[in-house]
Amino acid sequence: MPSFEIENQYENKIVCGTDEAGLGPLAGPIVVCSCVFLDYNLPTELLININDSKKLTKKKREFLFDKIINYENLIYKISIIDAEIIDSIGLSNAWKKGIISSVQNLDVNPDVCIIDGIRQVHIKDKIICPIVKGDQKSYTIATASIIAKVTRDRIMQKIHTEFPEYGFEKNVGYGTKFHIDMLKKIGACKYHRKSYSPVFNVISIG
Repeated sequence: MPSFEIENQYENKIVCGTDEAGLGPLAGPIVVCSCVFLDYNLPTELLININDSKKLTKKKREFLFDKIINYENLIYKISIIDAEIIDSIGLSNAWKKGIISSVQNLDVNPDVCIIDGIRQVHIKDKIICPIVKGDQKSYTIATASIIAKVTRDRIMQKIHTEFPEYGFEKNVGYGTKFHIDMLKKIGACKYHRKSYSPVFNVISIG
């Protein structure tokens, strides 16, 4: 379960937790969230429920999302990097762009950024600390993971209404068999990442 143990190592510093959703899908954006808790005395309802978004049911994520974004002692910022930008600058640079944007646009100026995973990014005047499985260790990163995941899922639901053929309401852009079969059958839509090989291969053949 997450805790504030990592955050508490940085005494008297503002700590920002960052996570993303959507690095692997064939369609849709990468969504990055950075957040800061103004204090660590969370309500019990949040303390016992916040966790890595992948370990929560969709219903639980949705429930927590609404509680979290309305929590008065949380500051957060979301950055959305669409498929066109991912194709233009590459996945790694797109991820960095999302991280930097979400951190720099926070309404507070964090001293430390703890980031889920192993990737490195440079943000001027910030201590950057990648944390392996950070969304399972840190409440701040876990909170960012929930906000990013729910935000992205909702975006994919909207995209589904425009392009229902690909089953985005269920696969949220990931390369399921059904999704790949439909790509081969009808080609890609404007939300597909054309630089990703399953999509690129279909376009090349077409």
